[in-house]
Amino acid sequence: MNAPGPSLPSRGLWATREAKCLATIAHALKRLRDTPDLPESEVELNRHFYFCLLEASRELYPEDEIAPVAECNNQPDPDDEARAKRELKRPDFQWIYLDRYEANARHSSKQFVVECKRLGKAIRTDWVLNVNYVHHGIVRFKESEWAYAKRVPSGAMIGYWQDLDAADVLSQVSEETCRNSLPDLTLVGEWIPGGISRFEHTFERTFEMSPFKLHHLWIDLRIRGSAG
Repeated sequence: MNAPGPSLPSRGLWATREAKCLATIAHALKRLRDTPDLPESEVELNRHFYFCLLEASRELYPEDEIAPVAECNNQPDPDDEARAKRELKRPDFQWIYLDRYEANARHSSKQFVVECKRLGKAIRTDWVLNVNYVHHGIVRFKESEWAYAKRVPSGAMIGYWQDLDAADVLSQVSEETCRNSLPDLTLVGEWIPGGISRFEHTFERTFEMSPFKLHHLWIDLRIRGSAG
């Protein structure tokens, strides 16, 4: 028998938090795009992006006291009898809040999880960015060993799009999602050259919560301008 789903107030609270997180991410990505002399590496991009998130949070939601945290471990799950392997994994960013409508206090910690990956040309034959986006990114929200965003209905991926045409990037990502039995990414709206292009897809997981929706925001760092 499936576990009962979240209450209507709980779902409403999550929807509000999700909307705030996605708006903050989009605003922060525009700040990142306009930062001069950006580094190429994912680690350094994430560091720059963290401070952009803080600035965007203050600008959009000055009364909201929930801040994003960087490289924080997955939080313990009360259904695990001992420390699980997933607790050693560290998503790039999380917003963590308490769901006051959750009946069981042990389940009341909720995390909106964000994972970031570069997009573009392969660095070397054994390190292909667009493959990594799926295998070391999307898959972490699906596989129980990682179980990113466990017990919540959605999360987000950020793509630092550094080179290649849009069609080439999406084609290579789609090939890898197919290899990992994941649905294709669906474009939301239109491609935004120089700005943020959005995608989403929904897939099943073997743990709560399932089905799960993953939002994708790709920031075009090939073109540095005012578009978007």
